[in-house]
Amino acid sequence: MQNLDKIARFEEAINGAAEAEANAILEAAEKKAEQALESADDEFLKESYQAVSAEAKSIKRKISHMVSQKSFEASKELFAYRSGLAKEISDYSKTADYVGKLSELLSEIEGQKAFEKDSVIYVKPDDTEKVKKLYPSAKVSADKNIRLGGVSVFYPSASIYIDKTFDNAFRQQRAEFVNNGFMQL
Repeated sequence: MQNLDKIARFEEAINGAAEAEANAILEAAEKKAEQALESADDEFLKESYQAVSAEAKSIKRKISHMVSQKSFEASKELFAYRSGLAKEISDYSKTADYVGKLSELLSEIEGQKAFEKDSVIYVKPDDTEKVKKLYPSAKVSADKNIRLGGVSVFYPSASIYIDKTFDNAFRQQRAEFVNNGFMQL
C-alpha cells in the first residue's frame, strides 16, 4: 500500500510540474500572440498556437505513460506479495498451529451463534478429518471453493452463513484494493 502512496505523490508532483510547464508555455505563447497581433502576422500566431498545443499534448502523453508504468509496477509488486502470502498460508495450513487456528475460528463462530444439530461446517478438503476430530458430533463437509483454509458454518434453519475462511479474507482485501487502489488521471 506504501507503493500506492508513492505513486499518488509522484503523480501529484508530475502533474504540478506539467501544469507549471504548460502554463509557462501558454504565457510565452500569449506574449508571442500579442506581438503577432501588433504586427498583424496572423500566420505566425497560428503556428505558435499549434506548436504550443502539440507540446502540451506531448507532455501529457509522457506523463500519462509514466504514471501508468508506475501503477503497473506497483500492481505487479502487490501481486507478488499476495502470492507470497498465499504460499505462506498454504505452508501454515500444514502445521500443528493451524489445527489450533481452526479450533479458535470454530469457537469464535460458536460464540456468535451456537451450533445446531443441522449446522454444517465447511472446510477445504484437506481439513475435513482435522475438524471431525475437533467436533466429532458436527456435520463436516469439504468445500472445493475453500483453497487456503479456515472454516465457514451454515445454519439451515436460520439461513445464516458465517465465513471465517482465509479465502474470504483475501477476496475482501482484493475488493478493497480494486476499489481504492487504482488511480484515475
